[in-house]
Amino acid sequence: MSSKSKLSIAFTTYNSAKNLKKQFNRIFNECDNSKFKNFLEIILSDNCSTDDTIKIINFYKKKSQKKKNLVIKYFKNKKNLGFRKNFIRLTQLVDSEYTLFLNDDDCPEIGYYKEIYKKLNKYNSKKMLITPIKNSNKHYRAFFGLNKVSYIINRGSILSGIILYTSMLKKFKSYSKGLYPQIELYLGYFLKHGAEDLHVKSVIKNIDAITESKHKFNDRMQRGKDYAFFGKIQILEKFYKNKKINFIEFCYAIYSIYNWALAIKLKLNKENAQEYGSMFFNEIIKYKRKNLLRFIFFLIFLRKFFSKDRIFYYNAFIKTLNN
Repeated sequence: MSSKSKLSIAFTTYNSAKNLKKQFNRIFNECDNSKFKNFLEIILSDNCSTDDTIKIINFYKKKSQKKKNLVIKYFKNKKNLGFRKNFIRLTQLVDSEYTLFLNDDDCPEIGYYKEIYKKLNKYNSKKMLITPIKNSNKHYRAFFGLNKVSYIINRGSILSGIILYTSMLKKFKSYSKGLYPQIELYLGYFLKHGAEDLHVKSVIKNIDAITESKHKFNDRMQRGKDYAFFGKIQILEKFYKNKKINFIEFCYAIYSIYNWALAIKLKLNKENAQEYGSMFFNEIIKYKRKNLLRFIFFLIFLRKFFSKDRIFYYNAFIKTLNN
C-alpha cells in the first residue's frame, strides 16, 4: 500500500491549545484504528504560539507512535506571519490525495470522520467537496444557479469543512493581500473544477468561547473596523475584473455579503453594542459602487418588509441615500 495518505486534516493554529486538545481527542477516539492507517494525516502550521500548543502536539505525537495508525506533521513558524501567510504556507505543506481544511476552533461532531472515510474511499472526482457547518447557509439553487458564487464566497469565509484535491489546490498562487486567502483559493478552485455538497449527518461546530460579535473585531484574526467585510468585496472585484465571474454573479454575491453585514449590525444592536454597530456600518457603506450599494440596500429592505426588524432595514437604506 502507498505511504501517501488519502486525506490531510489541515489546521492553521495560534494560541489555541485547549481547542487543539478537543480536536485531537475527537480524531483519536474515532480514527486511531487500523482502518484509518494510511488514510489520515494531521498537518498543523503554527503561527508561533506562546501557549501550551507544543505540549499538546508532543503528547499526541507520542500517542500516535504507539499504534502507528495516524500521522501528525507539525510546523512552527519562527515568527507570527499573520493568518494570510500562514494559510498559504499550509497549502504548500499538505501532501495527501485530498485536503480537508479546519479552523482549530471548528470541531466535527462524533461520526464525522467515519462518514468522510466511507465517502472518500468511493470518490474519484476532483470537484470541491463541501461538508456541513452548523448554522451556515445552505446552497439553494435559486436564480438559475447564479447564487453559486455567493455560496462559495460566504461558505468559504468560514474556511472549515472544505475538501480539495491536493495537487490541484497547490497550483493556485494568485493570492491577494486580504484576510481571506481561503476564499480566493475556494472560488478559483470552484470556477475551474466545480463543487458539490458532501452529504454527511455529522456537522462541524464552532467551539470558540467568544459569542458576542463585538469581541471579534479585534480577536486573533484582527478583522478591523469593517469586520474584514471589504476582504470579501475585493475578492469579488478581482474575479469580476478578470472576467472569471459575470455581472449577475457579481451583483448577487455583493448582495449576499451586504445581507450578512446588516445581520451583523442588527446583532450588535441587540447585544447593546451600538458603538461597534455604528462603526461597522460607517465602514461598509464606503463601497465605491454607490448606485449598486443603494439598490442592494433597497432590495434587502423589500425582502425584510414584513419582518419585525423592517424599521432597522428601512433606516439602513435611507442612510445610503444620504451617503
